[in-house]
Amino acid sequence: MKRKIAYIINGLWNSAGMERVFTVRANYLCRYFDITFITKGQGEKPDYFTLDKSIHRIDIPDKASYEDMLRKILLEEKYDITVATGGVESHYLYKIKDGSKKVYEFHFSYEMSNIWKQHIKSPIKRFFAIQYQKFGRIYVASHYDKVVVLSKADCQKWRRWIPKATYIYNPSTITCKQIATCESRTVVSVGRLNFQKGYDYLIDVWKIVFQHFPEWTLDIYGDGELRMELQNKINENGLSDVVNLRGVTNDIVDAYHDHSVYVMSSRTEGFPLVLIEAGICGLPIVAYDCPSGPNEIVVHGENGFLVSPVGNVKSMADYRMRLMSDKKLRQQMGHKSVELSKRFQLENIAQEWIQLYNQLLNS
Repeated sequence: MKRKIAYIINGLWNSAGMERVFTVRANYLCRYFDITFITKGQGEKPDYFTLDKSIHRIDIPDKASYEDMLRKILLEEKYDITVATGGVESHYLYKIKDGSKKVYEFHFSYEMSNIWKQHIKSPIKRFFAIQYQKFGRIYVASHYDKVVVLSKADCQKWRRWIPKATYIYNPSTITCKQIATCESRTVVSVGRLNFQKGYDYLIDVWKIVFQHFPEWTLDIYGDGELRMELQNKINENGLSDVVNLRGVTNDIVDAYHDHSVYVMSSRTEGFPLVLIEAGICGLPIVAYDCPSGPNEIVVHGENGFLVSPVGNVKSMADYRMRLMSDKKLRQQMGHKSVELSKRFQLENIAQEWIQLYNQLLNS
């Protein structure tokens, strides 16, 4: 009989990277474990990504007492492992004495509070808000049997407080039958249109690029709360013909394949899945060396370029234009991207999860 695992997550209706990663992982691991997703208030909203039919679903209605319902479900179902995914459930799960081994997954950068609290104007208040949230998260995570983060760099920071922390990379969630030729005069970026992703920087970069390469275009795939603000900035800088907000796409492989360079302008990341995807499709990468993950995917000068510090618009533009002016370099780095991305194949990453779960079950 398969051992039972429950992933407790806010919902699976979003098109974001975390939902995609959990879906792909669960679809593979359901061969070895009996898997359930417990969501919160998803209601009639359909899952964005398709789950294997063997995977169970339980949704806790918004009107219900979340903690009470979660406790009731876990005590009735008797899961062997229960997994918090960094949301509100993290504050409740470890308190429920249902006999399961409890895993805390954090899919954001250790430094993410610096972004989440950036709206606080007072530097002193912002500092204490960041520390309060960061150490509150550490306190909660310390009650779990295992803490799993997404990058080696973040793991080292977590281990200062929680020695049982470990890291497992996100797997590739796509396959690419034919790699990009890198011959088109187009650059691509994929991500939510919010402050974290740094698209305001990217528009400033393109102001410089446009002066030297007016025939090249930038396509940004994704949606979010800053769409109108970013579109206004594009228009104000006279870039509406060369910078395109494409919205969400259901065919991300084609989006990568049709372009010649991938760019990431994020202020922070948990572990940027988009860089793995772009690499698998054969694109050279230019990315800010933000915390955390880019420097564990991109080898500077081999499959792309890392730019520091975050927000250095001139260096980002210079590296971009270096690739735009040299098709042979783009293709060489694109082929290296494919080679380096193989270590993130689903089969390899899934084995690390299987090993971790079996260790917990046998401890």
